[in-house]
Amino acid sequence: MKKGDNLRILSGAQTKAVECYAVERGMTFLGLMENAGTACAEVIRDVVLPRLSGKKILVVSGTGKNGGDGFVVAEKLYEAGIEVSVLLCKGEPKDEESLEMLNRIKKLPIEIIGSAEVLNTEYYNSADIIVDAIFGTGFKGAMEFDILKVVELINKSKAIKVSIDIPSGLYCDSGEETQAFVKPDYTLALNNLNPVHVLVPASYYCGKVILCDIGITDDVYERLTGLKTFGLNDNGIKQLFKPISLTVNKGDNGHALSICGSKSMPGAAVLAAKGAVFSGAGLVTCAFPECAYSAISSKLTEPLLLPLEFNKSGTFSANSIHKLLPHIKKASSILVGCGLGLNKDTKALVNFILENAQSPVILDADALNAVAENTDFLKQIKVPLVLTPHPGEMSRLTGLSIPEIQADRVSVAHNFAKEYEVTLVLKGANTVVADNNSVEVYVNITGNPGLAKGGSGDLLAGIIASFVAQGIGVGDACIAGVYLHGLAGDRAAARLSVRGVTPTECAEELQSALNDFEILI
Repeated sequence: MKKGDNLRILSGAQTKAVECYAVERGMTFLGLMENAGTACAEVIRDVVLPRLSGKKILVVSGTGKNGGDGFVVAEKLYEAGIEVSVLLCKGEPKDEESLEMLNRIKKLPIEIIGSAEVLNTEYYNSADIIVDAIFGTGFKGAMEFDILKVVELINKSKAIKVSIDIPSGLYCDSGEETQAFVKPDYTLALNNLNPVHVLVPASYYCGKVILCDIGITDDVYERLTGLKTFGLNDNGIKQLFKPISLTVNKGDNGHALSICGSKSMPGAAVLAAKGAVFSGAGLVTCAFPECAYSAISSKLTEPLLLPLEFNKSGTFSANSIHKLLPHIKKASSILVGCGLGLNKDTKALVNFILENAQSPVILDADALNAVAENTDFLKQIKVPLVLTPHPGEMSRLTGLSIPEIQADRVSVAHNFAKEYEVTLVLKGANTVVADNNSVEVYVNITGNPGLAKGGSGDLLAGIIASFVAQGIGVGDACIAGVYLHGLAGDRAAARLSVRGVTPTECAEELQSALNDFEILI
């Protein structure tokens, strides 16, 4: 995937490094501040102001560079003919660039309010827009008492709130919900996103996030070393899908083999198969224990059905394994694990598939649990592998606790993918996709809590298997799969409710969601 097609997510340290690289290439810190404030002012003028009948703006500035950005915003809005005031919530700034910007606006008829008036409610209540320029990406720890009161006054005001860089009080590198923070309607991210803009729950409190171009070019970002994180967006996902030929036939769209389900979990096989069918696979074969035939066959119309021998647990019998071989050889992708059950027979089934597969294999649910006992076995597999664990399954695969995994999902996913040479889809809030062939990790920004239901992962696994079967590269298929899966969940929530979202409803929404990414030739 082209890096420019998606959204860069940089830590605070990386953001600072990029700014330093830009200065080495000829820019200045003062110029970057001017660019940032100018870009933010343009968004406020063009996006926020048209919603208002009044045009009175209060810029609340801190003592750091974020405050300097706020001074530039005030200057540019004044030049646009807008009434603007600046409140210095902790006095004058300390850095050279911000002092320069403050001295500029002192020469203009802009009201500058000292810190002695910081708790005067009239300033906050009379504003149509409040611009939060108190803290930027460097904020850590806790707020001082007087700043806490400022944040409370900003949040209580009926004004539209706009935060520059990040909402003051949240941590740049975390999705953590802190004790106190500004709750803006808009957050104006400067040239790239930070983790706070995408990781829940903090991202929920950022309001609408708008990227502002401050003039740092792609070649400057290329100087960053180490792990690189990207967020997914529509433009990037569109690049992953080839145009659809008007003369295409079903063979051109691949053959997905789904080996899933059991007597007690037939729905998993149904959802996996529907995910594959609804996302465009030319052929889908659904293999399942014959004891679940009536439950599965009554819900599926399009797939080929392959009922096989079962054991007394109602799962695949070891006696059925060799009957899968011709189907394994014909498949363009193989999905195994959804609703499989975990016992001696199903472990043998998973091992057989991995040893005999000639196309990429997607391991989900109990297939992951089957390999967790000997993860080194994954290094011996000759075909591309996709693993789609939730945090509990990831814990079994790695030996890490769930809190350890959740504390650094990006690094955990990347390290596992690299060590075992697999593509890793770490599910959950902000699903992470890590490919062993890349230092890039993708963080999904679609989806909602309604997807936290049994069956959602089965649907996702089927979608990924379908995209792989259609010839999309394994890593890109996972990226597209998690994005479309989350988007379908968002559409289902908008039509129903977050609580009312079900995997079945997501499957129905998937079909129309794909329409936004298709081109016919």
